[in-house]
Amino acid sequence: MDLPGYLIGLVRIEGEEMSGGAFNSSGYVYYQVTQFADELENRIENNNVPDEYGYAPEYPPEILAYLTEQVSNLRKISEVMRAVDFLYSGDHNELSFMKTIGKIEGKTNST
Repeated sequence: MDLPGYLIGLVRIEGEEMSGGAFNSSGYVYYQVTQFADELENRIENNNVPDEYGYAPEYPPEILAYLTEQVSNLRKISEVMRAVDFLYSGDHNELSFMKTIGKIEGKTNST
C-alpha cells in the first residue's frame, strides 16, 4: 500500500516522503520545534483563558508581541533544520538545498 506522507511518532505528515534521518540520534528534532511553536501560538491565543487548574496567564501586549515573533522564528528554524537534515542524509544536493533555503528565507522576508 503506497501512502503519501510519513509517520513521526503517531503523527502523519501529509505529502512528504520518508526522508532525512542524518541527525537521527535526536529523532526528527525539527518536528519537535514545530510542535513547540504550535503550542506557544496556542498559549498566546489563550493568554487570559484559565487552564484546567484555573491558571490564566495575563501577559502584557509587549510580551505577547515578542512571543508571537518567536513563533515565526521557531517555524523558520524548524524548516532550516529539516533542510539541513535532508542535505546531510543525501536527500538534497547543494543546488536543491540552496533552492529550499531560498524559499524559506523568501517566506520570512515577505511576512
